[in-house]
Amino acid sequence: MEKILAELKVAEERYRILFENIPGATAIYNGPELMIVMANPAMINMWGKDISVIGKTLPEAVPELQGQPFIGLLKNVFHTGETCSAKAAAAAIEVDGLLQTFYYDFTYRALRDANGNIEGIIHSATDVTELVLAKQRISASEERLNFSLQSACIGTWNFDLEHDYLVLDALGKDLFGIEDEGGLSFENTLRYVHPDDVRAVYNSFINTFHTDSDGNCDCRFRVIIPDQELKWLHFTGKALHPHSKTIQQFAGIVTDITKETAGIEAQRKLQYQKDNFLSIASHELKTPVTSIKAYAQLLERMLKKEGDFQKADMMTRLTGQVKRLTILLEDLLDVSKISNDRLDFKRDYHSFNEIVTDNIRDMDYQDNGHAIETDLTFLGNIFCDKMRISQVINNLISNAIKYSPEQDKILITTSRRNTDVVFCVRDFGIGISKENIGRVFDQFYRVSTAEAYSYQGMGLGLFISAEIIRQEGGKIWVDSEENLGSTFCFSLPLNNNIR
Repeated sequence: MEKILAELKVAEERYRILFENIPGATAIYNGPELMIVMANPAMINMWGKDISVIGKTLPEAVPELQGQPFIGLLKNVFHTGETCSAKAAAAAIEVDGLLQTFYYDFTYRALRDANGNIEGIIHSATDVTELVLAKQRISASEERLNFSLQSACIGTWNFDLEHDYLVLDALGKDLFGIEDEGGLSFENTLRYVHPDDVRAVYNSFINTFHTDSDGNCDCRFRVIIPDQELKWLHFTGKALHPHSKTIQQFAGIVTDITKETAGIEAQRKLQYQKDNFLSIASHELKTPVTSIKAYAQLLERMLKKEGDFQKADMMTRLTGQVKRLTILLEDLLDVSKISNDRLDFKRDYHSFNEIVTDNIRDMDYQDNGHAIETDLTFLGNIFCDKMRISQVINNLISNAIKYSPEQDKILITTSRRNTDVVFCVRDFGIGISKENIGRVFDQFYRVSTAEAYSYQGMGLGLFISAEIIRQEGGKIWVDSEENLGSTFCFSLPLNNNIR
């Protein structure tokens, strides 16, 4: 007998150790009073109590459960034998003297004796409070986001690429004019897009499949809505590939940009009309101006031959004014070409220093009263349009002379900087203020000082020069200080073979 009792005691101890080390919170209740026979540390901690609860009834041990559904559920299990389970059930438990709400997944299961009679209940539970609170926070964030999107009239969309399934929220469907419930295939969605824009929308998605793509989708297009005017939409999103490099889904937003687009289209139309007028006017004016110049030069030669040098000098001045007018017309034509992306280039390899010295000789030929000092250390060829680069160099030298009338010296340098050739023109004239220096390359911009307005020009030269250098793959910049002069520079890549 003693041996049997000893073995029984060992077995009970082993069972107790196993019970206490069950990972989840577990307790055993006996009888309809729900006497706590056993409770592992996880369950005791979950109640916010200590070991003294063993031997008490559950209502005595955890009195705050009174008035909550759990005691009633346990008693029902004891009387019916039917297992009871719940997910994320809220329970108010007093911990450290403070009644707090926790959330549990739990199961109540009846325990039967050898005769099949119910003698108790085993209670297992898992604390899922953090998970529930996290979901609540996410849900609250989604509600705030949805409210913000709706307030801003922004629709959302999600495209399941694998199943060809596009889902739009209510606002997104309204923007598209879609009345169908549920999702649509990509092909069916394209039926709502204006025929002229279908290819652009299709390509914007297809391009995101390329290996070098960042997965971003961005397109503007028109949609056809019955009994309404055409509507412009802006579709933006990003490809998602959570578990592999293969794109599985797109998600993004859609907005109505009809009003903004109408304004942009009106501005674009106005700009086109202005550019078209400049182009036509420049072309039409060029022919008579060229004729005037030819007649003026002919008259100049005739007057010199007759010995009337006073009138010949007047014709020389007239020729000079016509030349200036010709330059202005050419600038207007270039601006028109830039606006329409039609600035033409004829590139070849040229000695850079020869281009510079040719332009300097032209400047020396003019009676400008300035000495041009040079330091041309770069020796080599560049791949460029010689006439366009000459146009830039000529403009920078002309400006240096024009804006330094009280000085008599201009410095011109060429040098190599890493993989670029750098050209600089330095003058010692009126300079540019700090607030204006960032705008000198803007179209029609001229330095806003009373002194600067005494100089002739339309403010197009630097704008055109900047565009030429940009299209040649280079950079242009200026360093200047008011009343101390300016240094205009540009760089061109030595390995330039663009376009």
